[in-house]
Amino acid sequence: MNDNVKVKVAAVGDIHSPRYFDLFLEVVKDVLEADVFMLAGDVIHKGKVDEYPRILDALEEHADVPVIACFGNEEYEELYEELKGICSGRVIFLEEEAFVLNVKGVSLGIVGSKGSLDRPTWWQSKNMPGIRKVYAERAEKVMEAVLRLNTTYRGLLTHYAPTYCNLEGEEPSAWPEMASRKYEPVLEKVDFAVHGHAHKGKTFCEFKGAPVFNVALPATKRITVFEVPTRKVRLDAFFR
Repeated sequence: MNDNVKVKVAAVGDIHSPRYFDLFLEVVKDVLEADVFMLAGDVIHKGKVDEYPRILDALEEHADVPVIACFGNEEYEELYEELKGICSGRVIFLEEEAFVLNVKGVSLGIVGSKGSLDRPTWWQSKNMPGIRKVYAERAEKVMEAVLRLNTTYRGLLTHYAPTYCNLEGEEPSAWPEMASRKYEPVLEKVDFAVHGHAHKGKTFCEFKGAPVFNVALPATKRITVFEVPTRKVRLDAFFR
């Protein structure tokens, strides 16, 4: 492995377009020269599917890179196929599956998922029978997908947080409805993780040495940019 080769990742989530669309326009220039761009869910506000192409139009003015995305809780499940259709050829949506990017002789495997919650919300418990089982099985599928990767580096992309360490700033009683610790074993198998959803949370933490980036736009006010591998150098060198 050539330790001098690094893959530049740009990521953002929770644009909730049109709510934070103007802020996204201000910061999207930071995607320039990235090797891959990740969208960590809640790109649109409350199912407004027509907003997704607006985000992609703005992005494509600044960079021509693969765009990898997971769904958030405001990309409603009944809209998944419509979103895949209107974004065809522009976004790779991942649902407990992997995408492999080859850059400069190294490979980066990214497993994407909406993620899970340790405690379903009241609405989910009332309207989504069996949701606890769905969340448990989803975490298992993510681990299986990560372990199947035979790549130089591995990354995890979720909407819900894969651990609680970035949730400081949010109401502690709500943490189980924002994240799932079922993904912490996955963090031990990857080189980094990217998530959204935590609008008031910390933007960075480490879990047993794995860097975990909260890229929710209301929290970061910018595009998060970092390089892989991250463990071999000072992480703060990657932030703009």
